[in-house]
Order: sequence, then structure tokens, then C-alpha cells
Amino acid sequence: MADTIKYLLSEEQIPRTWYNVMADLPSPPPPRCTGDAQAARPDDLAPLFPMALIMQEVSAEREIEIPGPVREIYKQWRPSPLYRARRLEKVLGTPAKIYYKYEGLSPAGSHKPNTAVAQAFYNREAGVRKIATETGAASGALRWHLPARCSGSKSRCSWSRSPTSRSLTAAH
Repeated sequence: MADTIKYLLSEEQIPRTWYNVMADLPSPPPPRCTGDAQAARPDDLAPLFPMALIMQEVSAEREIEIPGPVREIYKQWRPSPLYRARRLEKVLGTPAKIYYKYEGLSPAGSHKPNTAVAQAFYNREAGVRKIATETGAASGALRWHLPARCSGSKSRCSWSRSPTSRSLTAAH
């Protein structure tokens, strides 16, 4: 239908892989550097991240498999609706088709659980039992998947304006 604006997928259509843009870049970006300005190697990142996440970071593969347990948790709020911005296309006078995703349906009301749940999964698999996050939404997301102590920080102002994050954190 030419006038379709909202596209909804079923749970069975949740992607099974993440797309890795690195595979399609004309040349790789400069490597991350260590404190001594040397190119970082996977072993340099090991104190901070599980090796599975490091290998994704340095991968040139176009698709990276999403673990089944992560996909199962995603089903709580995904797939999120995809919208076509037809009025914006018209205002811009562009032949391009413009789409955007609405991530406000996640329990945290943002995109943060999409990555936080995956990071919690890989950390749990690596034996990590404590993770610090920088937002309440990410902390709540981690608690869905990581049966461990999670700590997050959020400004008092942000915390008072975010009942969803407070509820998620208290519930887990």
C-alpha cells in the first residue's frame, strides 16, 4: 500500500543477526589507541570487556549472530515499530524514502536496553558478576539478564523525572 506509514513485524521476524557497518566501509577507521598511542589489540581491551564483545568490535563480518537468550528478552518489547516519514519526504521534496524507529516501547522507554541486555549476556557468559552503568535505564535492563549486582548513576533531577527507570530498578 502506497500510503503505509507504520510497519509492524512479528516476533518471528526479530532479526537473528546484528548488521556490522565495518564490513561496508571503503576503508577501516583508524584503530583505537592505548595510552601510549599504540594501536589497541584485543588483549588491551580485555580488562574492560568480555572477549566476545571485543571480537565483535574488531570484526569485519557483515552479520554477527544475536544469541538466542538475547532474542528471547528482546521479545518483551521488540520488534519496535518502523515508521515512514512521508510528510518529511514531501516537505524536503526528496525522492529518498525516510524511515525511523520508535524505541519508546521498551520498558526503559529508550534504545538503551537493546545494547544493555546483549552486554549483560556476554558479561554473564564471561563470569562477570558486577557491572556499573551510567544510567538507570541501562541498570534496569542489565538486571533483566544478569543475576548479579548492578549499580548505576543518574542525576537527582533525571531520577526524579524518570518514573520508568525508578520502577525498573526497584523491580529488579
